[in-house]
Amino acid sequence: MPDSKNKVGRPCGETQNRDKLVQAARELFVERDYSQVTIRDVAALAGTDPGLIRYYFGSKENLFTAMLRETAAPVKQQLYKVIKEKQASGPASFMQTYYQVMSAYPHFPRLIFRLAGLDQSIPENKEITKVFNEIVDLDDIMMFDKLKAKGLLRDGVDSQCAQLSFFSMMIFPFLVPDALLNRLGIEITPEFLTKLAEQNSNLLARGLMPAKDKSNDQ
Repeated sequence: MPDSKNKVGRPCGETQNRDKLVQAARELFVERDYSQVTIRDVAALAGTDPGLIRYYFGSKENLFTAMLRETAAPVKQQLYKVIKEKQASGPASFMQTYYQVMSAYPHFPRLIFRLAGLDQSIPENKEITKVFNEIVDLDDIMMFDKLKAKGLLRDGVDSQCAQLSFFSMMIFPFLVPDALLNRLGIEITPEFLTKLAEQNSNLLARGLMPAKDKSNDQ
């Protein structure tokens, strides 16, 4: 006797199939440009029928949007939670919090890096960038002009250079090719990220912040 809870025509294992598609989409969009990923590619990696993408999402763009929202949501939620609990303020504190959260979501920086560099001459990339900007708010890390205006940077520190240095510290550890990490004898683990966060926080506090405010930013 059919299960009365199942709707007619709805595929079995709905949640599992949908999750597989989102996970496969994440892996592919991290490694390739949006225009290079096809519905068939996603379905093949997920081990499902391409028709399920249309069933669950309607289109590749909708699948991408769902993937980005579902990838960003736990990261943003956890980041804001930790910041609130620690009452973190300033770039050094934010750096420590960021590394702590990213150790659980190492794919997220790669995804952001990939999407931020999309070729805007391709029409569909413009739409994807629009979605990206709506979901991922970069204002949280664009803080150095404000710090400069408040007199919270050392004299002679250029806010744009400081911003780029900060962004590099945030993103690069998650983009380093495995082959290079192996040659350097480095493994990106939560323990390593904790040490890296402490060192980079010290670099920020001692290199960018006035000495009188040092204790406020550690």
